[in-house]
Amino acid sequence: MKFALFARWVDRRALTSVLLTCLSIVGFSWLAKAADSGQVRVEGRPGAIRCVTEGPCELRNEITGQTVRWVIGCSGSPSVAPGLEAFVKAVPGGLAVEVPATLKPSVTWEPGSVRFSWQVPGASASAGGGLFDSFSPPAYPLGPGDKLLITVYNVPDMSQSVVVDPNSNITFPVLGKVSVKDLTVNDLQHRMEDLLRQYVKEPQVNIQLLEYGSRYVNVLGEVATPGRIPLKGALRILDAISQAGGFTSKAGDVEIQRANAQGQLESKTFTQEQLLTGSVHDSNIYVLDQDVINVLPVKSVFVSGEVKNPGSFPYTKDLTLLRAVALAGGFTQWAKKDRVDILRQKGDKPLVVHVNASKIEKGKIDDVPLQPDDHVVVHARKFF
Repeated sequence: MKFALFARWVDRRALTSVLLTCLSIVGFSWLAKAADSGQVRVEGRPGAIRCVTEGPCELRNEITGQTVRWVIGCSGSPSVAPGLEAFVKAVPGGLAVEVPATLKPSVTWEPGSVRFSWQVPGASASAGGGLFDSFSPPAYPLGPGDKLLITVYNVPDMSQSVVVDPNSNITFPVLGKVSVKDLTVNDLQHRMEDLLRQYVKEPQVNIQLLEYGSRYVNVLGEVATPGRIPLKGALRILDAISQAGGFTSKAGDVEIQRANAQGQLESKTFTQEQLLTGSVHDSNIYVLDQDVINVLPVKSVFVSGEVKNPGSFPYTKDLTLLRAVALAGGFTQWAKKDRVDILRQKGDKPLVVHVNASKIEKGKIDDVPLQPDDHVVVHARKFF
């Protein structure tokens, strides 16, 4: 009787979510149905991917060792976005999504699609600023195309550079093929030492990641050579900007865009001053795979009319009307100081602020702080 009363309080959708979570834990199989043809398209980024189905598709779940595996059956060839090769594999009759259990993967059902989410090393998936708390170097699982330098200190002749092949294997002297599937660099180092113990006494292995094969960030805006920057080990924001040629003379604030666990883009903006002089714990953070770094143009104000050198001038937080006029060479002899207009955009509507600059000069009223993109217009006096 108590259970029946409790069930009435439970929302059916919530109960369904609980049941699906339980089924995922025990590795049960279920059927996901969509509409017509059975095609699957996989998009997103590590930590937040979305499988879009265009027809009936079978989805089964299993746990093997330390890996959670979902297998999606489909009739056609699946389409997988670049950069997901370490987690999405082609299998007979469809594809498999494989995520280390330590990353706490989860699945969310949506109309016509399924979302897979997990924790990305080096980043928090929590709301707000936590998404950008990447203060530690990210440790991604190794995947096809990754370049490694493996050094065996006891046996220098055995040291060499290797590239992870499409099957997530490397080839190394004595050992032959070694699987790196789901392993980070540190994991592989321990595994190599274990494997080499049968040939080398107390092997000491060091592995340096030279370049990720399919991981990158995009650097856009006011940099010398905007474009895609491959991740070569761990990079901070300024490292990525440096690889894109550095700031231009018009560079201002830096915006970083990053996908959250639901695949939605969030952004955070840092000033150049924060990046260049601030602590790494509040500014120059590590970038993650598929981040977008946008170097915004420097904010400006415009001064026109009866000033000696009208034009555009960089905006600073302490910029006021009289300081902007000073940057423009000062008033001309024809300036009507008691009627200076500040043209400002407020939302979707233009705003005109009338200012008596003559009273500011005499100390009768306070100087007026300016805002980015303000346009200061100094009118001319009329003599008739």
